[in-house]
Amino acid sequence: MALRLHFLARARLWSEVVVSGGERVFVPTTVAMAIGTRVSVEIDAPEFDAPIQINAVVQQVRPLAIGQAAGVLVKLDEPSLEKVRALVADHDDAARVAGRAEPRADCDLPARVVRPVPMSGCSTKSLSAHGVTLKTPQPLLKDGQVALALQLPDGTEAALSATVLWTRADLSLAGLKLLDVDATMEKRLLFAVEVLLGQRTQGPSLARTVLVADDDPSILDFTSRVVTKAGYRVVRAERGDVALELIRKERPDLVFLDVLMPGLDGLEVCKAIRSDAALSRTPVILLSAMGEDRLIAAAKSAKADGYLTKPMRLDAMRAVLAERLMRR
Repeated sequence: MALRLHFLARARLWSEVVVSGGERVFVPTTVAMAIGTRVSVEIDAPEFDAPIQINAVVQQVRPLAIGQAAGVLVKLDEPSLEKVRALVADHDDAARVAGRAEPRADCDLPARVVRPVPMSGCSTKSLSAHGVTLKTPQPLLKDGQVALALQLPDGTEAALSATVLWTRADLSLAGLKLLDVDATMEKRLLFAVEVLLGQRTQGPSLARTVLVADDDPSILDFTSRVVTKAGYRVVRAERGDVALELIRKERPDLVFLDVLMPGLDGLEVCKAIRSDAALSRTPVILLSAMGEDRLIAAAKSAKADGYLTKPMRLDAMRAVLAERLMRR
């Protein structure tokens, strides 16, 4: 049985597959299959000349639910994991870390190409402190260099230079790696990304911090919006291991954890929080679409402070924020 898995960049392939040791890799599918089923997965990324085939075994089935795509969590066999690892072997460790940990925001910011051929009417599809996905009216040349003027959320313009890493002519998209980003520009871009993600406002930073971790973008966006509108700063993560790193760094006042995530699941992250003397008192709320009885038992075993069943109700989210942050 063949499945397909597309990554927007090779760095995402590294973070989602190699860093996890090839375990619990989510593959979307509506085909019913049993745990233990052997499957073939076709992996594609813009930098690849052609898709690659890997072999895996189904570890878990994820049913379709509101805010959650149907699919399976698979484990790659060792030859397939080595094949994937070899594909990113030409990235040094620093690049891999930046690729998997650097925040990136989907956006629609105006932009224009200044050199080598002036081109107006461009826009961004995503932005990080060291990369841009750019939509252009005319195709860019792969491996070429461009000078770019990008309008940031605060209305100022950033002058950037970049190398074209990949192109998708059918979508009028190009992936750019920014060059010569100094400390001042990096700070401007990071602030812009945080604004776009709802983690920062244009004014002074907010006092209370809430970390939201969920591998479903729709759930992550919904929860982040609720927290931001309640007046709190949001830190987001799509993987359990990244969430734990951010919790140790940011020391949030409240944590929302999805139970099923790649890297580490929410229960493992919660147990790690409870075993860390500096973090043990951090309020943790688990999020899951599993049955309430199972969720209660899971929350108890991980020593979480509470739980919310998916899809979360707006009033329930607001009640948790008011109760837990008032206590803090």
